[in-house]
Amino acid sequence: MRTAPDTDLAFLEGGGEMGALMRAHDWSTSPVGPPATWPQPLRTTVRLMLNTGHPIFIIWGSEGACFYNDAFRPSIGDERHPGALGRPAIEVWEEIWPDISPQIEQVMAGRGATWHENQLLPITRNGVLETVYWTYSYGPIDNPDAPAGVGGVLVICTETTQTVLAEQRRSAEAARQRRLFEQAPGFIIIMHGPDHVVEFVNDSHRATFNSESWVGQTIRDAFPSIEGQGFFEELDAVYRTGVVFEAREAEVRYRRGPDAPEETRYLTFTYAPLFNDAGEVSGIFCLGYDVTEGRRAQLAEIRQHRHLQLLVDELNHRVKNTLAIVQSLAQQSFRGEAAAARQAFEGRLVALANAHNVLTAEGWESADLGDIVRGALHAHATAESRFHLEGPDVRLPPQSAVAVALVLHELTTNAMKYGALTQDQGRVEVSWRVRPDPEPCVDLCWTESGGPPVSAPDHNGFGSRMIERAMAGEGGKARLDFRPEGVVCEISVGLHADTA
Repeated sequence: MRTAPDTDLAFLEGGGEMGALMRAHDWSTSPVGPPATWPQPLRTTVRLMLNTGHPIFIIWGSEGACFYNDAFRPSIGDERHPGALGRPAIEVWEEIWPDISPQIEQVMAGRGATWHENQLLPITRNGVLETVYWTYSYGPIDNPDAPAGVGGVLVICTETTQTVLAEQRRSAEAARQRRLFEQAPGFIIIMHGPDHVVEFVNDSHRATFNSESWVGQTIRDAFPSIEGQGFFEELDAVYRTGVVFEAREAEVRYRRGPDAPEETRYLTFTYAPLFNDAGEVSGIFCLGYDVTEGRRAQLAEIRQHRHLQLLVDELNHRVKNTLAIVQSLAQQSFRGEAAAARQAFEGRLVALANAHNVLTAEGWESADLGDIVRGALHAHATAESRFHLEGPDVRLPPQSAVAVALVLHELTTNAMKYGALTQDQGRVEVSWRVRPDPEPCVDLCWTESGGPPVSAPDHNGFGSRMIERAMAGEGGKARLDFRPEGVVCEISVGLHADTA
């Protein structure tokens, strides 16, 4: 039923562009007729619509005549503005009519309002069919004179397209990150809040800790078997301070389930704080690796090394005992013989023992040439100031080290008996260098000076023969040169590739 004409159109005052358009519009062809005949519920609702900053759309009567305000104007697009004013809703919203018509019918039939949050309703706008999301409600505009007591539908809406698309982008990025996390070789767990509620665990974490059911639980509830080992306290500290915590090969004792046996694993992991938009710690990201097998292999290697060291120490003890026995036998055997012969033999045994000690300290892998030289000279209690040593750090294979030690003993003994060391001003220079070509080797030169004049002997004595044979036995060479100013001995001994 139409109301009697009312010339008071004050309800259309204001309203910006849409208010002006409604006042100037030819309503004679519209289903609702001239504004002067509009029923009071429509007038009141239009008045409210024109004077609010919230987007509002009105669908009125059985024909569904359309009204909207300035706030709704940007969402309707140029294709519909201002032509939608007063037209039936089925014509204005043709592309989404199958979606919204049931909602309109529900309200018009008096069956209550509807609510829709971030609803996808694509509309033609700016020349294309756009993906548009809305949060809106359809509510009844009461009119006692209308069927079911409802004269129209009040649409209060907000376009949420940008919000929804931004959330979709965030969700897509989060999903991409989670896919990457799932594929990560290490275990990953993400927790949020001060109670460390589990948000995510990846495949590696589930395999390591049987954590399939952890999501949604606090870490203390999900993983009670590590209580008392300090890890919960470290999590609390990271959340409180925002400082990263790192553990390297940490021993962790835990159970994979309430009835599972306790395991001991070695884990390397990091607790890293996660920050929200306000810069506050909101959660913790944990990335780690199970390094148990490597750690156990390392411990086994350490135990093996200790065992080998015990064996070497035992061997060294027995060799020293053997050398002591040999020395005792020599003393017995040389009883009545010249003291010089006995001393020479004992001196060679001491030189051999000193070289053996150096090699034992190095695990019988190799020996430093400088240590061998100093050991040989120290055995004679000779003032080090009378020797000048010069050469790079170089390591000799075990047998070569023993041979060089014996040669240096013979040279020192002869220098003290016949050569430079018989004179106060006598000096000995021992120098060495590494020669890489054609095969890696060490060239060592013994040079005496400041002693009595030297002449070559008529024949090689035992000492000279021993020097040559000792080096030849190790694939090396030794050459004695009896120069008038002092004896010179040049030694060359090969190096293995791993000792150079």
